[in-house]
This record gives sequence, structure tokens and C-alpha cells, in this order.
Amino acid sequence: MKAFGPPNEGPLQGLVASRIETYGGRHRASTQSTAGSLYPRGGLVLDPSRRRLQQYVPFVRGSGQSRGLSPMRLRDPEPEKRHGGHVGAGLPHSPKLKEVTKAHELEVRLHTFSMFGMPRLPPEDRQHWEIGEGGDSGLVIEKSWRELVPGHKEMSRELCHQQEALWELLTTELIYVRKLKIMTDLLAAGLLNLQRVGLLTEVSAETLFGNVPSLIRTHRSFWEEVLGPTLEETRASGQPLDPIGLESGFLTFGQRFHPYVQYCLRVKQTMAYAREQQETNPLFHAFVQWCEKHKRSGRQMLCDLLIKPHQRITKYPLLLHAVLKRSPEARAQEALNAMIEAVESFLRHINGQVRQGEEQESLVAAAQRIGPYEVLEPPSDEVEKNLRPFSTLDLTSPMLGVASEHTRQLLLEGPVRVKEGREGKLDVYLFLFSDVLLVTKPQRKVDKAKVIRPPLMLEKLVCQPLRDPCMCFLRGAFSSPSSRGEGGAGMEIK
Repeated sequence: MKAFGPPNEGPLQGLVASRIETYGGRHRASTQSTAGSLYPRGGLVLDPSRRRLQQYVPFVRGSGQSRGLSPMRLRDPEPEKRHGGHVGAGLPHSPKLKEVTKAHELEVRLHTFSMFGMPRLPPEDRQHWEIGEGGDSGLVIEKSWRELVPGHKEMSRELCHQQEALWELLTTELIYVRKLKIMTDLLAAGLLNLQRVGLLTEVSAETLFGNVPSLIRTHRSFWEEVLGPTLEETRASGQPLDPIGLESGFLTFGQRFHPYVQYCLRVKQTMAYAREQQETNPLFHAFVQWCEKHKRSGRQMLCDLLIKPHQRITKYPLLLHAVLKRSPEARAQEALNAMIEAVESFLRHINGQVRQGEEQESLVAAAQRIGPYEVLEPPSDEVEKNLRPFSTLDLTSPMLGVASEHTRQLLLEGPVRVKEGREGKLDVYLFLFSDVLLVTKPQRKVDKAKVIRPPLMLEKLVCQPLRDPCMCFLRGAFSSPSSRGEGGAGMEIK
């Protein structure tokens, strides 16, 4: 068996010694390994004196450096001395050398995974991330529905088309679950194994994969309770697939697929995090490339896998519409229409949650651009303390008089000139929200606008046009968006 080790080093001898080296064991390096370039044959060289045995490796009788050593720890090689000092003393603390060392260690680990598979993770990690093949033995299906229906040759063309549409619903479900398992069994398992040996610890698996394990459990339950029984009935009876048997499962679609709300709310941030890590983290980029070339991945890219849940959940109405189109029976049409409505209602709920989340993010960003709000210039600390509860401006608080799902939005903003009295003119910057108008003054020293007038509530605001078409007169009551105190104000805006 060909030994595996760093470039420019002599091969280890024997299978046991090869395993030792593969899992981080030590052996005496050739004196030429550090004399040449740090990048032989386009790769990175690991300083042998920096490797550590990461875990216990069972020993049997072997040859080479493993002979005569303790089964629990490999003995450190004696450092070579030249001119009274250690060779390369202090270099392991160099950031660049550490980067080179980690890059080569990552290369070694990934090659080990390719040769021997990934080490088994602790049971709690496997259970949390749905890693492994246990419980997926029932997720199998024949190549065609015709294998299950002996009398398919006597069936009408329209009924055959209906069976094809139902078969597409079943087969695409299994294909999708297998793609979800790529994220857990390959990407998540690989990342967690690398983090256990100190590599890629800065990457958050929870941020990268979100609640994908919950999605896997959701679809496994959906198959076992809804799709699988329909398939088993056809296997047992030899009769065509019956869409009516799916009705009860799809009518509870919202409850079954509730984890998709959380995933869809976070998918934009998840993809941005994955893209950022690949662009700024060379080690993570190398790991993702290895995963994408792995035979288990099916040439799936990480970004494509992360968007798959969003694509799948929106595909169910299309699949059901295809079945409905080929189902002439009144009872089947009634059941399919109810199923489609249940799925589309859940999708509307997801879209509403996503839109509300985006509006909240936009509101927070707008609120961060608006500085302090001071109704009056307090003459003393005592007055300021008593005035502070009435001077708060919380734009993220709920709007008064509307349901909680309605979020305040920034509708318009821009500079205007305000005329107060006969001669006073002031250049200000207005923020028009769903329920309030803010008059602010940009501040040069800080990138924020200071509120210089009490907030004007839109429900009490009256806008009157003037003879000059470029001007209008505003008159209305003001109060804080989160309080009910009121006052009055008037101004001309150009």
C-alpha cells in the first residue's frame, strides 16, 4: 500500500505506520524537507515538529517508527542543533508559518477522510445533525410506477399521465431528502470532525446550516405518514396511485412544515455567511471545494444546496397542479384543490413572515441613522432627568392603533427648506414613515440626523397647497410614535 505523508518525505513503512501518519502521528523528517521552497508541487508543507497525535490509535506489531513506542503516545523526535541553537527556533509562532501549517494539516485530514472515511462523531452530535443512514432504509422507491401496476398497459392515456405526475411528486421528494443529507452527512460531519482537531473552529455550523436537521426530520415524517403509505398501498394491491390518499397529510401541511418558516427567514443571511467565509477564509474555501468534488455530493455546490429548501417548499403547488390537471374524477379534483389551498396558504404565511422580517431590518437600519431627540434644551440636570421619559423616540416600537403584524416602514426621505414665521428659513432633512413625519438636521461630525422638531403624526397632519406649486403648508399634531402626548405645529415646506 502506498504510504501517505507530506511531500519530500520518505514513505512510511507498513499499514500501521501509514495509519499513524494519516491520523497525525510523528516521524523523523528528511533534512531536506525545510531546505527548499515552502510550496513544492503547488502544495503547502507542514513543519513535522509541529504535528500532534490527535487521538488514540490502536497499535499492532509493525515496522518503522512505530516499533518499540508506547501505544498511547509517539515519542517526540530530537530537534537537530546547529551552531548551538535549535533549527527554526521561534518560527512556529510566525503567523505565516502557522497558516502554512494549518493549510497542510487540512490537506492531510481531507485526504484521510477520502481514504478511510470520516471518524464517527459522538452520538449527541450525530443525533442533533441527523448524521448517518439510520432510519432512512424506508426511503427507497422503484424506477417506475409501471413496475407496481401490472395492468398499466390497459390504462387510459390520461390516467397514465396522472400516475406520472404522482410519481414525480414521490421521486423528487426522495431526491430532495438525499440532497439535504449531503449537507449533514458530508458538509456538517466534515466540518465538525475538523473542528474537533482544531481546524476551522471560527466557522459556525449552526449559522451555516441553520435548522436543516429539523427539515430532514420533517420530510422523513412526511414520507412515513403521508407519501409512503400511498406507495405501499400500490405495492400491495397493484392498483394505480390514488391522490385522495394524500389529502389528510397535505391538509396539515402548515403544521408539518413549520420549520420552513425559520429556514426561509434566515436563508438570505445563511447564504451571505457562506459566501463571506469562502471569500475570506482560504481553509474553508479548500474544505468546500473538497466537499463539492466528493463522490457523495453529486457535484452539488454549497450555494445550490442552501437554496434547495426554498425551492422545494415552493414546488409543491406546481406538483399538485400537475396531478389535478390529469385527474378528471370530481372527488379527486375536490381533494387536490383542498390540498393546493392548504399548501398555498402556508406559503403566503411564509412570505408574510419574510416580508415582515425584511421590513423590520429596514426599519432598524433607518433608526440607526437618526440621532437623539430633544424636545427642549434642559436648563439643569434635574429638568433633564424629568424630561427624559417624554423625549424618547423608539421607531422600532409597534404602531398605535394597528395589528402587531404591521411594521412601521420608511416611505420617503429627502432634503427640504422649511419656512417658519415671516423670514425664518431652515434647511432640514425629512423622514416620512408609515405613521409619523420626522424633521431632522444632518450633523457633520457624526453620520446621523438629529431630530429638531417633535414628531408629526400623519393621522393628525393636514397638508395644504399654496399658490407656489413648489410649496405646501403643513399643520398638525405631534407626539412620540410610542406615546399619546400631543401638541401643535405649522410650517411651510418648499
